[in-house]
Amino acid sequence: MNRPMIPDRIVLLLIVVAVLLPITLCVVLGVAALLTQMGDAAGGAVLHRIALAGGILWVIDLICLVLTLAIGSLRGPDEE
Repeated sequence: MNRPMIPDRIVLLLIVVAVLLPITLCVVLGVAALLTQMGDAAGGAVLHRIALAGGILWVIDLICLVLTLAIGSLRGPDEE
């Protein structure tokens, strides 16, 4: 039996981050909008920047996930 080129834990971690990061981004953007409407423009701006950084991390995570799955598919079918 061939060992996978990329461990399953890495793939699982990338999937968990890909699922949880958009939820976190929605919460951060919601709090940023709330702070802005309450008159705290500086706090809202900071949270918007944090959300932007989180969005960039999410895109990087999705690219890594696609590349990881593509590399994993190169090894071919498992032998019995």
